[in-house]
Amino acid sequence: MSASNTVSGEDFTMGGERAARGWRPRGSSARFRAGYDARLAHAAGITIYESFEAAEPVWRAFEPRAAGTAFQSFDWLSAWHRNVGGATGVAPAIAVVARQGETLLVAPLGIERRFGLRRLVWLGGRLADYKGPLVAPDFAARMGHEDFAALWTQIRRALPPHDLIVMEDQPVSLGTPGAPFANPFAGLGGAAAPDAAYVFDLPETFDAFSQRYRAETRRIDRSKMRKLEAEGEVTFRFAETPDERLAMVEDILARKAAQLAAQGISSIFDDERHLAAWRELATLPAEKQLLEVAELRLDGAFLSGSIGHVWHGRNTLMVHTYDPATLPRLSPGRLHLLKLIQSSIERGLATYDLSVGYAAYKESFCDTPTEMRNAVAAASALGVPVALAMRSGFAVKRFIKNDPRLMALVQKARARLA
Repeated sequence: MSASNTVSGEDFTMGGERAARGWRPRGSSARFRAGYDARLAHAAGITIYESFEAAEPVWRAFEPRAAGTAFQSFDWLSAWHRNVGGATGVAPAIAVVARQGETLLVAPLGIERRFGLRRLVWLGGRLADYKGPLVAPDFAARMGHEDFAALWTQIRRALPPHDLIVMEDQPVSLGTPGAPFANPFAGLGGAAAPDAAYVFDLPETFDAFSQRYRAETRRIDRSKMRKLEAEGEVTFRFAETPDERLAMVEDILARKAAQLAAQGISSIFDDERHLAAWRELATLPAEKQLLEVAELRLDGAFLSGSIGHVWHGRNTLMVHTYDPATLPRLSPGRLHLLKLIQSSIERGLATYDLSVGYAAYKESFCDTPTEMRNAVAAASALGVPVALAMRSGFAVKRFIKNDPRLMALVQKARARLA
């Protein structure tokens, strides 16, 4: 367990007590300021852990009651760091906030170096669709926006020095559509991310879910399933053993990588470091297992596959791929997804999450996408021009993705290059 010090810099919000605004004893030395920051962090109940091993006990103890996503679970992020983050030089700076011995927040942050700058980022990189904290269920009742803005400044002081704050892919809500729970970090500022997330609550029965669609849509789905079954033996099954899960994960990721490469899209699915993280996640022991892997096959031949995870009653679909050459008119990918949703309902799961990124089929399941936010701010003079450039880049990307004609041109050009 260790607490580190930081230089003051630009905050996302202003306000709070003198210390939160950047006050320092006049004429103090660097050593005195370091000691002052450490005492301030201690008084505020802030601890900065610089290794996963040190943070593990408090992190694991907090997870069962915390609001957040599986992408912030200890097993998920530690697998990422062992295989990806550590290899690329990301140093953990995991902030834990407690009051009277009770953990209120775990913020899995890190410091990465890029182009000579120290960047404060969420851990998880491209292996985490959502980034943010784990928070206590009563966090909002115990800490208002202004209080959290002041706390964030105190956390910043306790963190290692950094030039730039880059907090991407933050959902505005850590709860569910039916029980939204505001993400305190997303409320600090920033702008809407280029992509939204598609999350929806599940009813008690699959029949009630089907009633969301027009009678004609339900009829077409039933007809396609009957026609598929007429083609041969249709099997839909989840991986049941670690070896089976690993084999299915590797096959699905290889197919997804090929599918994206054909569209001119680079992905983590053919990167050896990320594949090693996926393998580690696939082979976690049963009591820690997060991944849920499924395949739809016809007479033993692959039709569609998916990789998701279940955490706190929420089923998140992360990877979904299909064979475009086999009976595309019968929409095996959609039939596979309907079976995933039906299985989730039958197990009593409360929420289904189609994750981040627009796709036409997602809108047919989710009427109201969840906003994602990116926040970029300079924390030193070196970070000012980079922060301006990054914010402009995000704005351009968001503009293109929200214009169907421009996005179609980008996709066409990318496919031609591929």
